[in-house]
Amino acid sequence: MHGKKRITLERGLYITGLLALLLGIPFVLLYLSYLDDGLWPPCILQRYLGVYCPGCGGSRALKAFWEGHFLLSLYYHPMVLYTAVIYILFMVSQTVCICSRGRFRGMRFHNWFLYAALCILILNCFIKNILKFGFGIIVF
Repeated sequence: MHGKKRITLERGLYITGLLALLLGIPFVLLYLSYLDDGLWPPCILQRYLGVYCPGCGGSRALKAFWEGHFLLSLYYHPMVLYTAVIYILFMVSQTVCICSRGRFRGMRFHNWFLYAALCILILNCFIKNILKFGFGIIVF
């Protein structure tokens, strides 16, 4: 995509990011309160098959991230920290671009952001299951 289509994509992502922030914070607080109360159901794959799914550890990682324990969040599930870093960089750079009326160029969307996220999900799942079944190491 070039020219106006590229600008439209970034603006659309920026607006979506703002809406996600406004709507997401109350949801995260509600989700974390259910998590603290032990009301959230466990992972079905973990419970019945004994394997880690690609999302296993995500709730713990989100809670650790929210509480400012970034290394612990990375340990539980690296996707949470990766997403937060990409989101913050994108939103800050786009805000600077808008406030400067285009004098500064904001961060652009690239497909490799999604490919990297997919690789993180697959590697995280693969490594945790190798540790569990190959070496008997329970990750959490």
